[in-house]
Amino acid sequence: MTTTRFSSDFSKMALGLPLSPLLQPFLILLLTYLSYTIVTTFLSRARFRAFARQHGCVDPHDASGPFPYGLQLIRRIARSQATGEDVLDDILLPQFQGKQTIKKTVLDGQTMLLTTEPANLQAMLANQFSDFETGANRRAVFHPLLGNSIFSSDGAAWKHARALLRPSFSRDSVNNLAFTSQSADALIAALGEPDAATGWTPARDAQPLFLCFTMDTATEFLFGRSVGALEAVLGGGGGEGAEAASGEFGEALRVAGDYLITRIRLGGLYWVADGWGFRRAAGRVRRFVEGFVGRAVEKAEKGGGGGGGEFGLLEALVAQTKDKEDLVSQSLAVMFAGRDTTAGLLGWCLMRLALHPDVFESLRAAVLREIPAAEQPTFSQLKGCRPLQHFLQEVLRLHSTVPFNNRVAIRDTTLPVGGGPDQSSPVAVRKGQVVTFSVYAMHRRTDLWGEDALEFRPSRFEVRVPAWQWLPFLGGPRVCLGQQFALTEAGFLLVRLLREFDQVQPVDEVEMKKMRKGLGLTMWPADGVKVRLHKAESQ
Repeated sequence: MTTTRFSSDFSKMALGLPLSPLLQPFLILLLTYLSYTIVTTFLSRARFRAFARQHGCVDPHDASGPFPYGLQLIRRIARSQATGEDVLDDILLPQFQGKQTIKKTVLDGQTMLLTTEPANLQAMLANQFSDFETGANRRAVFHPLLGNSIFSSDGAAWKHARALLRPSFSRDSVNNLAFTSQSADALIAALGEPDAATGWTPARDAQPLFLCFTMDTATEFLFGRSVGALEAVLGGGGGEGAEAASGEFGEALRVAGDYLITRIRLGGLYWVADGWGFRRAAGRVRRFVEGFVGRAVEKAEKGGGGGGGEFGLLEALVAQTKDKEDLVSQSLAVMFAGRDTTAGLLGWCLMRLALHPDVFESLRAAVLREIPAAEQPTFSQLKGCRPLQHFLQEVLRLHSTVPFNNRVAIRDTTLPVGGGPDQSSPVAVRKGQVVTFSVYAMHRRTDLWGEDALEFRPSRFEVRVPAWQWLPFLGGPRVCLGQQFALTEAGFLLVRLLREFDQVQPVDEVEMKKMRKGLGLTMWPADGVKVRLHKAESQ
């Protein structure tokens, strides 16, 4: 039998159809490729099983559900606004099915691990840091907006970004408290003039004001000048502040953030969530920052860098690099995080104070006692006021800024616990496998925090919390650089509000108690923080 005859008969047998001699080589190549893929996949799986046995690993509970994997979950999330379901409490957390570590096959066919175990988080973020990275998917998801920033890079690029930014987040330079004080004055004024007869401010949604406040403080810290968002709310301002305050820049940030969270949820299919709307929003945000970067670089090239701090943190960055693309990406990462995370934290803080009058009274008494009213609060005073710090810790426990996060294994490795029926065995993690973790869920576990884990009780932090059990800023080499910036800024504003007002009430307590969550790259009160505040008598 000739080769041609064999190929022809083989193609008829394989496909049931006659095949042109010109296509026969392609069929042979295809079959060879498929055979190679099957064999290498089999060998890879056999090698991984041997690795798992060698390390005593046991598979965790499989919560994949029916095919097509994850599609129903994505549909429920997309319809959550219409159905009223809470994305975290009603949709995402129940998939753990009472377990703390599970595996789950997702829409693109990959099997990911999900965990809420402190030991596993410690392994990924610290003890086995070199076995994990944020991954190529995250870089691709974030790149149109954040480029190769500290949030969207690994390896040498991440080390470069970290080294570039770290010096600017020292204790001495982390906050310009004089400017923070001016911004606090503007925010208090924007809450409205108290009624002369009753002393109550008008009912107002404070959440947009917190966004303006953090935009002003973040841009002042970053660029050496504020965009004047609160000033515009009060009826003044202009220039660069006009764009931010008019909502164009903030809307671009919101649109870009919405796309990013959708891209994250789609995993390997992130590219589906793209298009003109996303690219236009990302382009507008980047162009806004490019203006500041261009002027800072021009000043440095003319010999004006390093003096006066006209451009804030950006000027310090320019002293280290003149790469405008790099400067835009790193600056934008700082601004994006500085605005949204702290604004969300402040929103949850005020909401909790409105819903817990006893906490408000106790915290106000501590602040008036420990931080003299005639003085501007200092970094040391804010850090030393334990009731204030405990309050912030409890808010961050129940309202984690980033409720879900993930890492990708860069080699076959293990997690310490989560396997087997008792969840105590190690779990094998394949190279390239995604491990998603939820600080939000971990912070609400009754076995870690007690039967009152869902109750708001700041006094629980009077007792030392075990390491890796409270992680709003993560930990290890990638621990949040802006932790002290956020806590100092939030603490400062809370002190000013507690001095200025002696009561805070929700406009609609029933609605506020629902605590609906807005979810993007961060988490914030979805319905705003609608309150009225009572002016305190002079101290």
